[in-house]
Order: sequence, then C-alpha cells, then structure tokens
Amino acid sequence: MATAEEQSVTVEDVLAGWREQGVRRVRFELPDMHGNSRSKLVPIEHAGQYAEEGLNMYGGAVVLDTRSDIVPGTLYNEEIGYADQRLTPDPSTAAIVPWAMHTGRMICDTYWDDGRPLGAAPRHVFRRVLDRCRELGYEPLIGIEPEFYLLDGDTKQPLFEGYHIFNTIRNTWVPAIERIVDEARTFGIDVLTANCEYAGSQWEIVFGPSSGMA
Repeated sequence: MATAEEQSVTVEDVLAGWREQGVRRVRFELPDMHGNSRSKLVPIEHAGQYAEEGLNMYGGAVVLDTRSDIVPGTLYNEEIGYADQRLTPDPSTAAIVPWAMHTGRMICDTYWDDGRPLGAAPRHVFRRVLDRCRELGYEPLIGIEPEFYLLDGDTKQPLFEGYHIFNTIRNTWVPAIERIVDEARTFGIDVLTANCEYAGSQWEIVFGPSSGMA
C-alpha cells in the first residue's frame, strides 16, 4: 500500500541507519485536516513490522476538530463503527527530530483495512490535486510563510509592544527564533528568512518553495 513519491530509499534502509545513529523511537505521524500532527510513538524494534503491516489508529482522527472533538456526519465515525485506519510510512519523509532525543519521524499515508485510502486524509487530497494539475500540464510550486506570536510564559503577555517590523534587535529578541531556524534546517526544512513582523511580539519565518508531496 506504500505510495511514497521516492522509492529509492526503503523503510528498512531508514531504520537501519537510525539504529546506527542511536535512534530509539519512531513517530508514525499523520497530518489531520487542520495541519495538526497526530502520531503514535513506536520503539524502533517494532517499527519495521508496523511499517509492513500498517499501524492501527482510530480512523476518525483525520477529521477531528481542532479540540479533538468527534464531528458527527463525516462518514468516518459513528457510520462505520469508529473503525481503525492503518498508517503506512513514506520513507522519503524520514527525518531525525532534533528537539526530541533519540527520535525519528516518518509521515504516513493511511488506509482502511481493505486497502482503500481514507479520501479525506490531507496527503490523499493533495495527491489528487497534484495529479489533476499535472494532467493539465502544471507542476504546483508551494511555499509557506508562517507568522506567529510569542508570549511571556508566566504572564501570557507580548514580549514587546509596537510595530517594529524588520528591526534588527527585535528579529532575535528571544533565542527561540534562532533555535527554530537552526532546528528547522536540521529537520530538512528549507528556511529562507526570519524576521519580526508588524505587530508587537510577532515574527515570521519563510520556507522555501518546493514541488511534489512533502
């Protein structure tokens, strides 16, 4: 059932390399409809078997709301007895997680027990979009520019007020910004720029564009 964009590297290759690097745990990760990461953490000695057979997870996880409440009427929950899905890792997405000790991650495609894909799962949706675009002669190029706020951990207030966009001092006002940039790059994300934004305590980090399935 594997549908990896790149098949030159197998899951077995990835796991063998990770063992040599001291990885102990593997995240089988699934993006939901909101872009949230849902996952199961698997000891590396069991990861190969689950990669081959598929790792069971509640199928409605792909259509939960942002609070993880079950949404009725989606055809993924009560209508099918809250059936499980099976996660199949894409080895082309393998990466060691720099902020989690001894942990690797592979993003998964997801299928019902009979082999049918979960059509609402974002990776399957995006794959259909890619296929349609390519049929029309287009190759989508996609990049994102996350903008976010950082607040004081105790007071939950902004770290500074005012609109100091691109201010050199504000750009790295907290070490977290440089750490995010460095660890994102280690994680395989192409970071182009980072800077403070127009609102108080607001930043943006721009990711480089890419084509195909991530």
